[in-house]
Amino acid sequence: MLNKKRALFTPGLAALALGAVACGGAVAPTTELLTARHAYDEARNGEAARLNPTGVHEAAKAMQAAESAHKDDAGSQREKNSAYIALRKSELAIAGASEALAKQEQQRADDTYKAQLEQHSQKAEEQSTQYAQQLNQTEVQLQQNTRALQQRQQELQQARAEADKAQAELRDSNALREEEGRLIISLSGGVLFDSGGATLSKAAEQRLDTVAHALGAYKDRPILIEGYTDSQGSDTKNQELSQRRADAVRSYLEQRGVEAGQIRSVGKGESNPVASNDTAEGRASNRRVEIVIDRASQQSSSASGGNSGTAGPASTRTDTDQGTSRTAPGASTARSAPSSSLSRTAEE
Repeated sequence: MLNKKRALFTPGLAALALGAVACGGAVAPTTELLTARHAYDEARNGEAARLNPTGVHEAAKAMQAAESAHKDDAGSQREKNSAYIALRKSELAIAGASEALAKQEQQRADDTYKAQLEQHSQKAEEQSTQYAQQLNQTEVQLQQNTRALQQRQQELQQARAEADKAQAELRDSNALREEEGRLIISLSGGVLFDSGGATLSKAAEQRLDTVAHALGAYKDRPILIEGYTDSQGSDTKNQELSQRRADAVRSYLEQRGVEAGQIRSVGKGESNPVASNDTAEGRASNRRVEIVIDRASQQSSSASGGNSGTAGPASTRTDTDQGTSRTAPGASTARSAPSSSLSRTAEE
């Protein structure tokens, strides 16, 4: 049996590869392409090349398509999709080799069984029972390998489908937008928390479940949770409340599978209003939590700035991100809020 487990292409190796390419001036391959290359090397240099040459040939063609996509449009979705197909082809080639090897072992066991029957006829019944057990174990192992491969394929398909569905739901509710290459998910504080509190409601947890599924498609990007309040109350109180709310969202997303090292939280208080604080509706819009999915190219720099529970400089959006001030008292100078089907009731 082929029992070596394929080593995953670690983020550390990806960072080294990115640095090496950057020094050469070329555009770095995506993590998906690097992982596909690693899997293909294992397939062509291992038992799969001997036991399943057809599968390795199919993987080679898929790998060539992925490399072509990288050459034509490095970092594109086409490159990622082609790399994913190449990865699956390599994995299937290795799995096919495992199956072929199992069949060879089964055939070898059958041949040995017949030879021993001829040489030791007096022990035929005992040997028959013994080899029947061995055959059953081989079949059980083969079935387990097949089920494991099928389960892995289903998990990958399900994860992709859940991420696509979650993103579609967020876009339909106008809670997802893009700013300068960063994706921003904006959620009303009135939906997430009780008035003046920082404890997530049941409805908030359901909403954040959708967000967690959507974030599953961005495991290579740093994520920043920003909490905001309206201008009611003191600056100190608003800052503290916004931080506790951002921390609550971060903690829940970590429980739902988002890596702790990938996500940070920061309280923004009443800064960066998206609407005027002169009206109840405007204040409700300003009481929000924003989940900022940074550019993938900034992963290495953000990894060195702070831990998962505090805000560092890497992905933080400053008040002058767009070149103009965002701290104006009225709606005419406030950043426009995305329309949302989420309810925005007043908190305080």
